[in-house]
Amino acid sequence: MKPTRYVTAVLLLAAFAAVGCSKRGEKSQAKAGSPDSAEEKPVFKQTDGEGFVPNATPKITGPVSFADGEAAYRAKKYGDAKAIFESYTERRPGNAWGHYMLGLSAWKSGDLAKSEQAFEKALSIDPRHVKSLVNLSRVFIDQKRYDDALDRLTRAADIDPESTEVYRLLGRTYHAKGETDEAVNAYRRAIELNELDAWSMNNLGLVLLETKRADEALPLLVKAVELRKDMPEFHNNLGMALEHTGRFRAAATAYSGALSANPGYDKAKQNLARVEAVKGGPDEPFKVEGAPKGSIAETEIAVDEKTASK
Repeated sequence: MKPTRYVTAVLLLAAFAAVGCSKRGEKSQAKAGSPDSAEEKPVFKQTDGEGFVPNATPKITGPVSFADGEAAYRAKKYGDAKAIFESYTERRPGNAWGHYMLGLSAWKSGDLAKSEQAFEKALSIDPRHVKSLVNLSRVFIDQKRYDDALDRLTRAADIDPESTEVYRLLGRTYHAKGETDEAVNAYRRAIELNELDAWSMNNLGLVLLETKRADEALPLLVKAVELRKDMPEFHNNLGMALEHTGRFRAAATAYSGALSANPGYDKAKQNLARVEAVKGGPDEPFKVEGAPKGSIAETEIAVDEKTASK
């Protein structure tokens, strides 16, 4: 029997990679500053999604510097960083960046209460501290306090209306609340601000998939995979979109790409096995109208073949 484009629709409902709600890969960055100035700023890039890495909180004896705490954070010793910044903020209580770093360290070590307290303290010193507003919203999202997150993100957008990060998090929060139209608009705005924002493309593609708009999701997911071939979830979501539109062979290539990026990705293994069992289906190459010249879509392949074949 020749399958229709929706032959696997029932099975697909349980197979989405819920990457849109994932924090992994999203980044924020703060500028560097003098360790002894009133405007001390972290010089590293914060990467969401590494998960909490709790470690024993050391007892601090003696003076510490901003650089000490930063070094511990960069080494992912979040318990150490938390203790150092607790000591540092006692010595420098008026420095918003010290409290901000305490908030980040506490969040990453799993102490959401301390994290919230630290970010709020930073904001009491500097109400326009966008980084504290943004990362406090992440703490609230982790606790499913979506209205609180939206309040902080709206304030951040008023201060910095050109922030891709703010609109990406707005999209994530609206998505979590089930407010699809608002989520779509926020993600589209993030992409307008940064056409290389792979996470917003992936997350918007996921929202469109969930609302049965796979054709709209395809070009976004193709581009997300182009930009971040290392993200297995992106390949998997592209496979879902291809499968939804009846392109089972191309979907198999996408799922194989997910497994090349992460051989232990069970969801992609299940999805690959499912589409490989489907006989027939359209054989035409997948193309996206208006795809950039030289892109994987323009070259008639749904996913990076080199990545998928490693």
